[in-house]
This record gives sequence, structure tokens and C-alpha cells, in this order.
Amino acid sequence: MSAIDAKREIRKRIKAVREENPCPDSSLVVQAVLDLPEWQDASTVMMYCALPGEVDLTPLLGVDGKRIVLPLVSGNDLLLKEYVPGSLVPGYAGIMEPSSNAPDVASDEIDLVLVPGVAFDRCGRRLGRGKGYYDRTLKILDCTKVGVAFSWQIVDAVPVDEWDLPMDILVVEGNVIKRRR
Repeated sequence: MSAIDAKREIRKRIKAVREENPCPDSSLVVQAVLDLPEWQDASTVMMYCALPGEVDLTPLLGVDGKRIVLPLVSGNDLLLKEYVPGSLVPGYAGIMEPSSNAPDVASDEIDLVLVPGVAFDRCGRRLGRGKGYYDRTLKILDCTKVGVAFSWQIVDAVPVDEWDLPMDILVVEGNVIKRRR
């Protein structure tokens, strides 16, 4: 089976599980993120607004002492924008995004990035939705990369291409299951 076919099969399998669990509880994953020393030490954190079935990080938007950065889809890229409370608007695929006039954030200002995915494996390899937005963005970020997922998103092996970067840390409900050394 080719890597493309393997990725397609994993996406299909995870989609079926996600449809069985349309509103998973993200609170244990959020708490595991809050407990990370890397979260506690970070000043500027990039995260995302969730699509259905992804870990909902909304409770982290209001954490005192953190500058939050959210992506804004622009063409084939993600622009890094500072989160301004009350200013999110529906954007690409209906995802809540900062408005285009939100303050820009330079990639070297980010201390930690929380990354969604369709699936992850225990080596920290990530399978996205296939458009490459995060793959391109992760390459320019020199910070700790944390994959956040539900336990049912963990698979035996994620096929990778040369542009795929592994996560430094992988967090699921109440657990850190991978920490890159």
C-alpha cells in the first residue's frame, strides 16, 4: 500500500470513529496541557480553534499571563495573528479565526505550539487533513511542538513524507504519551 493510500485509510478510519463520538470531552486533554512545564514556561503560545471532533482548546484562550496566537488561513499559508478577545470571525471551512486586521506575530516570538491532527502515532508523527497548512507553518517555528489528541486518534504508525515534522510532545486525555528526547 502506498503512503498516500495508507494516509487515506487512516483518515477514513478516524472519521468513522469521530462520527461515533461527535462531541468528545476535551477537558482532560486541556488539563494535561495546563500541567505541562512547557506550557507553564511559555509566554507566547500558538493554538487553534477546533473543528468538530478535534480537541477544543477554547478554555485556554482566557488563561492569564499567556499571549495567544491563532492561525488565519490565507491562500496556502497560515498567518500568525494575536488573539484579541471577542474578535474571532468564521473563516476557512467555518473555523473561527482572527480577523485579518489582528496584530501579526513573528514566528520567532512563539514559545510553544499546540497542533491538531487527524491522527498521531506514539513516535509523535502527525497526520493532518492533507492540505499542508501546518506542515508549512511548523517548519518556520523554532519552538516546542505539542500534538493534542484524543486517545482514539492514536494509531500504530503514521506514514510520513520528507516535509512531515514529528511533535516534541504528544498529549491525550490526562497523559503525556510521547516526549521527544
